[in-house]
Amino acid sequence: MFASLMALVAVGVTATLWSELPQVVPSGKVGLDGEPTMTSRWLFASAMPGVILLLVAVLTVGARLGAGFQRALRMPVFWSGRSLGRLLNLHLAALAAFLTAVHVVMLYSEAGRALPVSSDRLVGLFLAAFLVALGLLALVLRTRRGHDTPAVRWWNRARWFVGGGVTAVGVVTGVACVLAPDPRWAALTGVLLMPAILLGCAAPFVGNQAWRKPAA
Repeated sequence: MFASLMALVAVGVTATLWSELPQVVPSGKVGLDGEPTMTSRWLFASAMPGVILLLVAVLTVGARLGAGFQRALRMPVFWSGRSLGRLLNLHLAALAAFLTAVHVVMLYSEAGRALPVSSDRLVGLFLAAFLVALGLLALVLRTRRGHDTPAVRWWNRARWFVGGGVTAVGVVTGVACVLAPDPRWAALTGVLLMPAILLGCAAPFVGNQAWRKPAA
């Protein structure tokens, strides 16, 4: 619901600034002649709301199909349907809020509207907030009670490292965005995201591994 609302907000801001947008805007790419390529304002203004709605549809349908396949194949389900649905909604809400915020900044920038800080710095700060939100969501992704398998015990331990690592990357991104002379350098911290997740997944295998044994 919140993600769909964010798509409507993006459409509303687009409609408000439509008359101020140029007929063509830079696409962010460079052609073979070295000149920036252009795209129509229709595509520029509709791309992000379309992406948000597509993500809502794909992830919602995908979650239901995945749950159906698990039941059909009699695979163990470690999360209740309600918990999984709630977490999916929270992830969608965070992603939709981030994409909507970026969309609004891009529209304001192309429309020539004044922004409190540079558009690059704003996008970097939004990215940092999004990563922090993802890290916090990983921390609360707990398995359903009553399951005691190696995979469950591993995740209940790994989620602290994964969530903490992703949150730390978000904090580093925010600090770099504020302190770096060129906020675009903050985007380079994104290369730390996958290593942070992989290290978090591997952390339970280092040191005390009592989690490997089932609870007495």
